Amino acid sequence: MARNDAALGTAAGAAEGVVLEVEVAIVGAGISGIGAAIDLLERNRKSFVLLERGTDMGGTWRDNTYPGVAVDIPFASYCFSYETEFPWSRVFAPGHEIQAYIRHCVGKYGVAPYIRYQSQVVRARFDEGGDRWLTELADGTIVSSRYLIAATGLFTFPKRPDIPGLETFAGKVMHSAQWDHGYAFAGKRTAVIGTGASAVQIIPELAGRTAHLTVFQRTPIWISPRPDFPLAPFIRRFGPVRATLRFLSELGLEVLTFAIANYRRLPVLVRTVQGAIGQFMRKQIRDPALESRLLPDYSLGCKRPTPSNTYLGTFARHDVNLVTDAIDRIVPEGVRTCDGALHAVDALVLATGFLTTERGTGPAFEVFGRGGAELGHFWEDHRRQAYQGVSVPGYPNFFLIGGPFAGGFNWFAMLEANLDHIMRCLEEAGKRGVTRVEVRQDAHDRFMSYIWRRAEGTIFKDSSCATARSYYLDRHGDPSLPLPQTPWWRVFHGAAAGTRAYRFG
Repeated sequence: MARNDAALGTAAGAAEGVVLEVEVAIVGAGISGIGAAIDLLERNRKSFVLLERGTDMGGTWRDNTYPGVAVDIPFASYCFSYETEFPWSRVFAPGHEIQAYIRHCVGKYGVAPYIRYQSQVVRARFDEGGDRWLTELADGTIVSSRYLIAATGLFTFPKRPDIPGLETFAGKVMHSAQWDHGYAFAGKRTAVIGTGASAVQIIPELAGRTAHLTVFQRTPIWISPRPDFPLAPFIRRFGPVRATLRFLSELGLEVLTFAIANYRRLPVLVRTVQGAIGQFMRKQIRDPALESRLLPDYSLGCKRPTPSNTYLGTFARHDVNLVTDAIDRIVPEGVRTCDGALHAVDALVLATGFLTTERGTGPAFEVFGRGGAELGHFWEDHRRQAYQGVSVPGYPNFFLIGGPFAGGFNWFAMLEANLDHIMRCLEEAGKRGVTRVEVRQDAHDRFMSYIWRRAEGTIFKDSSCATARSYYLDRHGDPSLPLPQTPWWRVFHGAAAGTRAYRFG
């Protein structure tokens, strides 16, 4: 367990009920939590702790180690803007390199001593008398902090499909986020349930390694070209080249986000790109029968498109079968579909994604603010909402990373914008010598009124997304994961807003 007891404010071997006293508690040691820690250290704020439920850092990239796992945007955009030099091997960095990059950042910026592993947060309560957060861990330890930052990510809880009989299956079952590298697929009849982003990466890797591969598809996915190739050393090491690639990558994401956010006013932008991607997919499939099943009937952008040059071609193999009939149930021998067919298999791979907007997933613990109001219940009753995706009225000194309407195609762009926002609040509180920071209700409500109006104009609210089954939509029907604006708008708007929306006291 890597820890700095001076930083944590307690002695090693803290017993149940012992309070750790820090200025800032960060929940989660993935990319977001580590980014928050780096920002604190760069500002010489050293009284903090990262509470990590696992035994290692990395979050999503620690947990997802399935064959073919890789980032789905170019390396130049998937890194901190201040730490771009790293020996990436390819344009689309494989998962183990992302994890290595996280370790590199932790080591370079001295974050490791502040991480407290095997520290699962159960709940946090705001002490109104002392203006502090009391965060309870599963072992009974209480962490007392002036500020609390939730950095638990979007892809924390694997979603197992609600299919009758799953527990009766006699063979091997594994979720894509819980890969068993000790299992031998050779000679096994294998089924993959799901055709989302992880499945697109897994399926080409499993094809040829198994005796036969059956893919169960509920909803097809848009597949874009993947301009992936090994990186020459000068690209990795020459700063101007990296900066140019980063600008071009972010410009592309800016245009794509603009098109999706303004679909109802300017549908021609998405439709033009959709036409080009559709042509790419048809060339990859080259089979009219498969084409009708693999081409989506919803608009590009309703779900996040996934880049791949190998996924669609995999279905032309003689040992790969695509099943689009709905699954009726799982039986000990395999999968029975609604047409009555039994698909006998030895192994089931559940590429069924994650719980993302359900209560208890973001943040991944109970949060009780002023008056004992629990944040998850509040969102269930009043729609998911947060000022700038960061702050909620009634929850002083509490900040979200990746809160409602904070996401986008580039996690790092969102992360750095939100961290700048949080650090401005902490610094302003320090300048004023106050102990409480809370977003004003009127400022929050004006922002959310704007966001909800903008959301109505996005592609997610259009009828062309009716069949997409997008995880972007929450139980209220709101597309509450992505911001209905562009990444650059977020940066400039956040900087211009400053801390005027907050009450300091």
